[in-house]
Amino acid sequence: MENVGAIRQGVGAGRAPASRQRAAAIYLMWGCLLTFRGLADLRIYSSHPSQVFFVVGVCLPLLAGVVFCLLGLVLVFGMSSLGSIGYEEITDPRIEQRVRERYATEVDQLTSLGFGYEFTSGESTSLSRVLLIFPAIILLQVRAHGGVLALGRGGKILLATPVLGSTDGRAFGHPQTLGVTFYTAFRNGPLIVTKNYKSACYETPDCVMQGSDGTVAEAWQTHKERVNALDTDANPANRDRSYEAYADIARRQDACIRSQR
Repeated sequence: MENVGAIRQGVGAGRAPASRQRAAAIYLMWGCLLTFRGLADLRIYSSHPSQVFFVVGVCLPLLAGVVFCLLGLVLVFGMSSLGSIGYEEITDPRIEQRVRERYATEVDQLTSLGFGYEFTSGESTSLSRVLLIFPAIILLQVRAHGGVLALGRGGKILLATPVLGSTDGRAFGHPQTLGVTFYTAFRNGPLIVTKNYKSACYETPDCVMQGSDGTVAEAWQTHKERVNALDTDANPANRDRSYEAYADIARRQDACIRSQR
């Protein structure tokens, strides 16, 4: 879930400050003008075909127009105007095989700690977001680190990763390009998140984030100790290992990360 955290910049749909509104108006104006120019030149190209003219006179203005319009929408409404980051279970055996091969080492380490493979998860983002420069760069960085990307339903890009469950059902183990993260949710307590790599660490009533450089086994031991201290009859750990339970945990962590910005 941290793999594309830099593109999660949803700031709600509240009114933008006046300066942002002016900038948004400029972006939208240029976006509409460039889009109109590209469409107009497309009619010219239909009667005088030329590959160079098609690229310079049609494709570039249309692409620039779409990007400017999207930037204007983001300034007014935030990234939520382009659709939210979502989660969906991946059942395509070809994608799952790619995921198992990419994360074979991490899966073996978790298996030796008593975890079992539960499902393959896809963190989805709309293709429209990729037209914005920064999200596109983030996705390229994810791919450079070996992340498994695939096309999903509805024109979405999926970042596919494995999710494993502990023997007692209290924790999910989530290998990612940065390392392995453990999650445990409680009925009446905070979400416990432990990583075996350096990341922002904090503690709130809703979420406890802890992590440091170390092995997967060391991170699991740290996670278990914290979970054991909180797991009581009055506040039991959630042992639901369904994909719906995992997706709910993922969304809770996203909300916690946004609240710390």
